[in-house]
Amino acid sequence: MSLSPIKIIDVIHHKNKYGVQVFHVLDRMPNFIYARYGRWLLGEDSGFFNFYFYNKPSKGFEAFAGRKFTIPMKDGSGIEATGEWWHGIKPDYQELLSHAGVGTPDKLCKCNVFCSMWVDSHIIRHTINPSNNYYKYDKRHSDTGKHIIESRWE
Repeated sequence: MSLSPIKIIDVIHHKNKYGVQVFHVLDRMPNFIYARYGRWLLGEDSGFFNFYFYNKPSKGFEAFAGRKFTIPMKDGSGIEATGEWWHGIKPDYQELLSHAGVGTPDKLCKCNVFCSMWVDSHIIRHTINPSNNYYKYDKRHSDTGKHIIESRWE
């Protein structure tokens, strides 16, 4: 099954006392299927990336607190992760990708938390008419649905 390319449907510039954070609202979340490159696993969907790298865990110091999950591979297999696959970025991708917060309207309505992800810098370089309302999709907030709100910070 082939998924349609991901579209950025909204951009939010959230100003707080520490600076401006940029969040991207997508029409769907990326579906990562991984390929192995040495000790690295790379997942990519429409210019959005996720990486894991292998490093032997030690007692009391495990990736994802030792949580068990399956990493889907392009060859149809799965890697059973139990604390040895860590989240990171492959060094040769560091200059090519940007770090961004992403979410979808339906997920943000349930829990207004953006996921951290790596994105091809060319995809997010230009932003047209960004919103300044971090709570735009949060049904529990008084600013739900508003595109521009009065800033709480000077």
